[in-house]
Amino acid sequence: MSKQEFLTDIQIGLARLKEAGQTVTLIHHNDADGLASGAIMQQALHRAGFTVHRIPLERVHPPIIARIHDQFATPLVYVDLGGKAAPMISDINQSRRFTLILDHHHPEPATDPQVLNLTTEFYGLSGDMDISAATAAYLFATISNEKNCDLAYLGVVGALGDLHDRGGKLVGENRLALEQAVFLEQVKVEQRSGREQYLLTRFGEPVPMVSFCQSLTTLGAPGYYMDGPALGIKMCLEGPFAKAEQKLAELNQIKEVAYQKVLTRLEQDGFKQTRYCQWFSVESDFVPMGVKTIGEFCDEIKDMPIVDPYKYLVGCQIMDGTIPGLGTFAWNLYKVSMRLPTPLEKRVVVDQTMPSLDYIVPAAAQTVDGSIDACHSYSAATVIPIGREKILVDTMDALVEQVQTLPS
Repeated sequence: MSKQEFLTDIQIGLARLKEAGQTVTLIHHNDADGLASGAIMQQALHRAGFTVHRIPLERVHPPIIARIHDQFATPLVYVDLGGKAAPMISDINQSRRFTLILDHHHPEPATDPQVLNLTTEFYGLSGDMDISAATAAYLFATISNEKNCDLAYLGVVGALGDLHDRGGKLVGENRLALEQAVFLEQVKVEQRSGREQYLLTRFGEPVPMVSFCQSLTTLGAPGYYMDGPALGIKMCLEGPFAKAEQKLAELNQIKEVAYQKVLTRLEQDGFKQTRYCQWFSVESDFVPMGVKTIGEFCDEIKDMPIVDPYKYLVGCQIMDGTIPGLGTFAWNLYKVSMRLPTPLEKRVVVDQTMPSLDYIVPAAAQTVDGSIDACHSYSAATVIPIGREKILVDTMDALVEQVQTLPS
């Protein structure tokens, strides 16, 4: 399938949304790409005449999805999540209402005719480098109304938030969003040390876009239980403002104390080790921050001297039983995040001599009743019952070993 087919299917999705009603429940991820794509979809749907109820979500997990589909009798739109979980969403939805998935992670086909899975990977658009969820949402928005081209800068925000400039510049569909944003004088591009640097000029004085993205992720992830996603959505659409800056200062202080506590323990005690993995748990040390924080912490430490540069990095954090906007759940779960130290990432992504996370993590999670959704080759996560983490890691090891011993 092609980009043109993607754009055609977006038109089909829009038409089906309009047929299903004028109120939409929008579910989006809570990192920079999730907030940027959520902001784009909220704005585009508002401009198209929809009333939008928005739910930021850390993880696609069956009990959470079941509650959403039970509680909200509206068409549902998932953005920056749901692509791989489309079969599970289909099983829960059971044709009750139209559900649109707009994602860029490695997907699975929907099995319910009322679930339309517009994940970019189906259309030859790589979610690892070429298109962020926000850029996919930007394409959706411009198909809805050409005036939504004024949201181009948010496609760039999402792409940088998901580190799609790892090769030194944005490429693919992200590049097209960047070019539109530059044309509209929303973004400025500079060359530094052989890499492109991006400045956000949409709101006046130039702001380094990497810093802007980091602020969004801090609001959305550590700030998940403290109204951070709502502040992040507003910052996406209106720029930095006093209340968001105050919350960022508070969250950065909380994060610094918690990170240092865990880092000190890791420096003293080290990681639990297998042949191919190194893993640890923060237990409840990151409370009151959201569980996306464990992935952000893994990103921060993955290239530190305490980390083996050639082993998969796995971190566990206890998942709170309260989900903002959805109430409480009775569970005993770990959010488990995986990252690649840079030398291993080269072997996985560039040399392709080691298996990618989007291959080993879903298969390993399945053996421990884990739920799986958003996976890239270089980052992944799952939710598993507490007590099964060692089985998960051992299974990841076995899968790596299996690939290593296959004939070339």
